[in-house]
Amino acid sequence: MAKTTFRPEILMCVVWIAFVTVYATVPIRYVHTPGFAAWGLMLAGVVAFCLGAALSRLSTQGPAQPAEDDFGYLDALIIICAIMGLTGAAFIVIDKVFFSGQDWSIGITALRDRRFVEVVEGVPIRRSPLVYIGYLTISFSCVSVCLFLLKGEKVGRLAGWLAQASILAMAVYAVLYGGRMPILLIILLAIGCAMVRKLTHQTLLPSGWYLWPKTAFVTLAFFAYTNLVWTLRRDMNRVVDFDGFVRVADKKWDLAISPWLDHAVRSGKIAAGTVMDFVSTAMYLTHSPTTVQRIVEHSSSLSTYFGLYQIGVLSPLFDVFAPGLKLPETMRAELASTGIFGWFPNAWGAWLLDCGYYFGLFAIIVWGVLSGAAYRAVLRGGSVAAQLMLVFVYMTILVSPLNAPFGMANSFLIFCSFAVVAAWLCWRTRRAQRSIR
Repeated sequence: MAKTTFRPEILMCVVWIAFVTVYATVPIRYVHTPGFAAWGLMLAGVVAFCLGAALSRLSTQGPAQPAEDDFGYLDALIIICAIMGLTGAAFIVIDKVFFSGQDWSIGITALRDRRFVEVVEGVPIRRSPLVYIGYLTISFSCVSVCLFLLKGEKVGRLAGWLAQASILAMAVYAVLYGGRMPILLIILLAIGCAMVRKLTHQTLLPSGWYLWPKTAFVTLAFFAYTNLVWTLRRDMNRVVDFDGFVRVADKKWDLAISPWLDHAVRSGKIAAGTVMDFVSTAMYLTHSPTTVQRIVEHSSSLSTYFGLYQIGVLSPLFDVFAPGLKLPETMRAELASTGIFGWFPNAWGAWLLDCGYYFGLFAIIVWGVLSGAAYRAVLRGGSVAAQLMLVFVYMTILVSPLNAPFGMANSFLIFCSFAVVAAWLCWRTRRAQRSIR
């Protein structure tokens, strides 16, 4: 059952059927309701991914080759990745607090809102070398967590505790920017690890670490933090009652609450705070098709961004090393003028913005091919390197209703850290095999 369900093409279809069902049934209605062209583009994206995943079978046929991993390296690798990730988080904190010149006294939420406006207006921010080192290394915390979740039964106590502590790196990163996506990504990566473990006939979580109660605590803490963020943002925008919230939803989010839910709040059947938190989260998770509709409506006003849209780290690099090109400014101005800036475009909208229609479909097919190859590599051998890359694949599929593989919380750098560690693991295994011969 798991072998079929966790095939990338099947999982992608399941995720999108579930997403469309939630979109259709959630009690909010959007102004920019996606039309035939927008839904057609999203369907084409799903089909292209599935086609690529199916094509990957042509190059991965052959008998299974069980992996011969030597786990003597595992503790050291997890410890190194954890230290790199935690150090990267510390560097980002130091840069933001002491070198960025931002006024933290106004609060993280207000600072985030101010910085959003400044980015649109092209106001630069001071950056020290620490922040670039931090961006490059913090993503290795995700590798540490995933290696631990994949092979926790073979991990020593120090490595195991450091791996669990390295979750704090992404949590600090999220809080520092007043967001949630870094935490959501680490949760989705953990789900990907559980799926890989199930695919390889293991329990969902490694035994001996009391992970189930810890998982429940992290999940509840994430929901509590999410609701706190909504409360702080409503306070900042002076939304003091349900009527004010409805006005903000109409003017800023282009949505209306379903009449039955509105009536339930006004009649006192449901608490206003509960509904405001629910609607905010529902909007956050389901609005991406409306962004695709905006892309369709304003396609003539949008350029092709060649990866700049998804890969967030490219913008500060262009700002520092090629300011004359003004590529980030052009992108931000176009997105802001069309009402797209700051909104999730789902995977298909993001690939369209970065690559255009035809190259976008080609990129999606390549994504599918690589995803299918990772899946079949795990089935044929199950090496740690293959499992690690399949975890990333599963995360990209789960997050596809919101954004593309490289579009969330510097997920491109997370991919790079996974790829670097996986390449090192493959090199180490081949060297060990040659030495035996």
